[in-house]
Amino acid sequence: MISASVITSFLVRLTSALSKGILLVLVIPLAVAILFTYDVMSTLTLIGTTLLIEYGAAPVGVLLGLPPVFIFFVLSCVALGVMIALYDIFDSISEHSERVQNFLDRSKRRAEKSKILSRYGIYGLVIVALTIGFYLCPPISWVCGWDRKTSIICTMAGYCIVTIALIIAAPFVLVYMPWVVPV
Repeated sequence: MISASVITSFLVRLTSALSKGILLVLVIPLAVAILFTYDVMSTLTLIGTTLLIEYGAAPVGVLLGLPPVFIFFVLSCVALGVMIALYDIFDSISEHSERVQNFLDRSKRRAEKSKILSRYGIYGLVIVALTIGFYLCPPISWVCGWDRKTSIICTMAGYCIVTIALIIAAPFVLVYMPWVVPV
């Protein structure tokens, strides 16, 4: 049977992880929106869209009339907040489960045995972030036992590249798609 202290410890770690995520995903972008007098509802829409379609929210921000730098800032905050929260949630699960810890140890040993994966695997997170998005990068990194800071930097690099490209391309694409923007 699981003791109350283990459950309490797990809940404290889980609450901490969610708090960090909420701070980065909601509080900071909304504080900046209020500070620079950007529309709060548009900011909330952008945050929600980012949570759903990740970097695909960049054209939505352009459609909402938000400045490109602010769109980039909000999308980056959301991605970073989600990644940090996921890492912390995974850590709390592994800290409180021997089966998960054993799985992670086996996975890390397998990743270290592969020359290509141990040497270049972490840089593949850039490609994963570019093509699939940021949600898969923390689990991949966590299972392979890669350095968290480097993993976050690689993931954010790929995410920022595609976000900037979409922010730049959005006005041109939206001009040629009149059914998207009402005239």
